[in-house]
Formats: sequence, C-alpha cells, structure tokens
Amino acid sequence: MVTGFKRYLSLPVTRAPKRRPVAEEKADHVRSTSLPCPSHPLISHLEDEIAALRAWHSRTGPYRLGWVRFGLDRLERVLSSLTELLRLPQAQGWVRRSRGSVWTERLLEDSIRLADGFGTLRLEIMAMSDHQWTARTAIRRRDEPRFAGSARSMRRSKKDLVRVASALKSATRSPGTPRGSVTDAAEAELTWVVRQAVSETVVASESVVLGIATAVRFGTAAAAAKKREMGDREWRRSELERLERLGAWMEPLQSRCERVFRSVVNIRVLLLNTLTPCL
Repeated sequence: MVTGFKRYLSLPVTRAPKRRPVAEEKADHVRSTSLPCPSHPLISHLEDEIAALRAWHSRTGPYRLGWVRFGLDRLERVLSSLTELLRLPQAQGWVRRSRGSVWTERLLEDSIRLADGFGTLRLEIMAMSDHQWTARTAIRRRDEPRFAGSARSMRRSKKDLVRVASALKSATRSPGTPRGSVTDAAEAELTWVVRQAVSETVVASESVVLGIATAVRFGTAAAAAKKREMGDREWRRSELERLERLGAWMEPLQSRCERVFRSVVNIRVLLLNTLTPCL
C-alpha cells in the first residue's frame, strides 16, 4: 500500500547568455559602415591619402611634367576617398545637422571653387593642345604670322592659368570648425579629416595649375631669339621636337584633369543631395 508521494518542484533553468569573443566583437566594429570613428577604415584610408599628397607636394622643386601628372593622380585618390567617407550614414547625418552653419557653407563654397578651377583648367588644356598643334603646322608651312598668333594664344593661356591658381588659393582661407562647436568625438574626428582633405586638395591644386603654367611658358619663351641664334632649318627642327613633346605631355593630362574635375563635382552633388531633404 502506498502511503504517500514525495513532491518535487521543477524550475526552468535560466542559462546565462553566451558572450561572443572579444575578437569577434572587434571584428564587427571594424566592419561597421555606419559609425565612423577614429579607427574606421575609411577615415584611416583618407588620412593615408592625405599624407601621400603632402609628401608629393613637399617634393616641389622645379616644376617637372611627370611631377604634375603624379600630383593629379594623388588628387584624384584623395577626392575619391573623401567621396566614400561622405557616403556613410553618420557622415550624411553630420552634414544635415550642420546645415546652415558657417562650416557647411564654406565646405560648399570650397567645392564650387575647386569645380570651377578644374573646369577652367580642363578647357585651358584643351585650348593649349590646339595652340601647339597650330604652331607645329605653322612651322612646317613656314607661316610666321600664324606661328606668332599661336604663341600669343599660349601666353594668354598661361595668364589665365595664373588667375585660376589665384582663385583656388582663396579657398584655403576658409577656417575650420570653431572649437566647442562639435561635442561628439566621432563627429570631431570626421570634421577634422574632411577639413584636412579639402585644405590639402586646394593647396595641391594650386601647385598643379602653376606647374602647368610654367610648362606653357617654357613652350613659348624666346622663340624669336632662338631663331636668330640658330639657323632656320635647325630652329624649325628643334621647335617641332619641343612642341611634339609638349603635345605628348598634354594628351594624358587632359584625361587626368577630367577625372579630378568629375571627382570634385561628385562631392558637391553628394553634399547637395544630402542637404536636399532638409530644404
């Protein structure tokens, strides 16, 4: 005969949540594309490109054709990295929150100055390419008035390039964000690196334009004096070779200027599109 039963109380076991390894959490942090911070890959990459652009600019010395081409390549890399950074959600949120501030207005102003500068530079390079072709044709045909006209056009292009460089230089006067206006550490880092990218781009762009202007001056200076010193036949041969070298240099320069111009335009369009929902 059963006299009794023992009762047992069964409680569900509460398991402690599994904690992911620290290495895995750090890996997820590095892969984040919405929260840029001082260690974010895009910020680090942009800082590296800015440093490379500074290193290029520090080796200015006498302007050389290869130096100018390499500078345009460096400019394109900085602008491409800046574009990728500004596409991040937090970067776009930062731009929207800064709408109407002196910082945002000057960022837009600098972008339009760069776009105007490289747009003009692109047109001037195309014009100079036509001028040197005209000069070569005039030398072959012994058409001195036509050669003199092309030389004057090249000198005008040089003056226009100097004016472009002067206009670009004014963009470097735009001050950075005042201290205390940005309280978030991530936004402060973002503000700093964007300001550095724009400032270094403006300084390098001015040097590129002046380098091209120097090459144009080299292509037209003292042509008449050289003709008097050398015989006509020797002068024509030497002048044709020099103009051919100048034309060969300008051909790849056009495509590089086009890419930099499009990169600047893309940044300005990105900024305007980011601000559009707030208008």
